[in-house]
Amino acid sequence: MTNLRELVPRQLVKRTLRHPCTQEVLDEALLAYFPPGHSYSGDATLELHLHGSPAVVRDVLAALTDARTLFDKPLRPALPGEFTRRAFEQGRMDLTACEALDALLHAETSAQRRLAQHAGYGRQAQLYQDLRTKLLRGMAHLEAMVDFSDEDDIDARLWDRVRAQVVDLRTYLAQELQLDVPSLQRSYVDAAQHGVRVALYGQPNVGKSSLLNQLVRRDAAIVSSHPGTTRDVIEASMELGGYRVTFADTAGLRETDDEVEQLGMQRTQAEVKQLGVRRAAGAWDSVPDLILVNKMDTALFTSTLAVRETGHPCYVWHASVAHAQGIDQVLEDLGTWVSQRYATEARETPLVTQARHRHLLLDVVSCLDTFLAMPGDADIVVAAEELRRAAQLLGEVTGHTLSSHDVLGEIFSHFCIGK
Repeated sequence: MTNLRELVPRQLVKRTLRHPCTQEVLDEALLAYFPPGHSYSGDATLELHLHGSPAVVRDVLAALTDARTLFDKPLRPALPGEFTRRAFEQGRMDLTACEALDALLHAETSAQRRLAQHAGYGRQAQLYQDLRTKLLRGMAHLEAMVDFSDEDDIDARLWDRVRAQVVDLRTYLAQELQLDVPSLQRSYVDAAQHGVRVALYGQPNVGKSSLLNQLVRRDAAIVSSHPGTTRDVIEASMELGGYRVTFADTAGLRETDDEVEQLGMQRTQAEVKQLGVRRAAGAWDSVPDLILVNKMDTALFTSTLAVRETGHPCYVWHASVAHAQGIDQVLEDLGTWVSQRYATEARETPLVTQARHRHLLLDVVSCLDTFLAMPGDADIVVAAEELRRAAQLLGEVTGHTLSSHDVLGEIFSHFCIGK
């Protein structure tokens, strides 16, 4: 199709691509040759920048298939994630960088993009390397205790020093894993990856379904003047402040003998308990209240609902859903609140961005807890083994001490073909 020996490495050149068997012209393309060690994967790579029509791409791929016997090694289509896996296996990327790339390729919101970029470029790997170095340093101190076992004073000082380091490390991991944080206080990583949920709830026929339709600019929910129309939770999503915000229209809360409506209200209560934005009264006082006073265009409108006596943080809007008044302000303020809520965390490199990270770190914490439970006269070899195991688990996060190739298959199977 073209002569590689004529290509200057790492320079984009124009070439005519011909079928190797029939010499038919397939395309006028741009080619870039990357020698071994200078490509994304580390392998020798030839990039073909084609005119992107389906016919051109199909015929060029067919020509490559027809010409596979002409090459030193048979040609085949790349598997999903194969280029990135080769880059990992050749030491050009660690596993956290691979996972961050996958997250970036699938990012749908600005928050997801920022999260992936903060975790990539080796930043997250450096965090894990620093933690692993601290554990290895502690192991070295324990080995020194074995070497100087006849020096009681040295033993006591080294044991106390190592124990203090492990306590600090355990405290840091507990904070990153949010082991002591109520489940309703969602982390930045959780909000970026899964979005923020907002419940629209209140009494029947106050305009919740109409509000949902106005917020998302489409008819997502059925609107009726009859109370109790909404029986199930209706969801619709949009991006606000860089985050995916999912609005949930819920059944109105009132006394009723209608069994179906009662089921709807039960779902409303269940929805409220799991949301990031919810009612002030109750056990979730860490989450702010958002109050929209509707029907400001009617004679029945009053601002008394905006008066708060509990001191609980809240936003209060006055709007007319029927006339689309005040909706833009609601969206603007909600987007501002969401972005400001996670602004500080969004500037930092997160330690945990995958379920795999969390599972391994929980095992690390378990090893540290076992170590900390040991008395001062414990067997040093046994104590050092707990730190060694913890260091190995940290190495598994970045891929430096993988215990199973099944992990690699699971990670790279999510990639698209071509990456």
